[in-house]
Amino acid sequence: MKTILIVEDNAQVREILVPMLEMWMEDRALRMEVVECCHGGEALAWIKAHGKPGLMLLDVRMPVMDGATLLRELAQLGIDLRPCTLLLTGYADDLEDHLGSDALLMKHLRKPFMAPEFFDALDGLMQSLKQTR
Repeated sequence: MKTILIVEDNAQVREILVPMLEMWMEDRALRMEVVECCHGGEALAWIKAHGKPGLMLLDVRMPVMDGATLLRELAQLGIDLRPCTLLLTGYADDLEDHLGSDALLMKHLRKPFMAPEFFDALDGLMQSLKQTR
């Protein structure tokens, strides 16, 4: 079973993401475990202990360790999660300001979002993962 790792500091956003993910998985007959982390440092520790998740939903701005720092720390360990990551941001300037222009090439979704656009973003991420395998 693959894991979907949610890395989001806002507990209310995580509370919304989990049932949305469950609906998305049920509609597509997927079985994946959902794990929640409240900042990049917690996610880094989880990945070191459990390995790469199948998908990662990554908030860009977080206390302790933000999304950009998490991706850089993982890259230093030889782990590239960019292809399986959906960036979540509530700020228009987050992607380029925090992650550089390469972030615009990554799948991303601006908060707030509705279930259909979230599902479409996840479907697009899954499709691109299938094409790279």
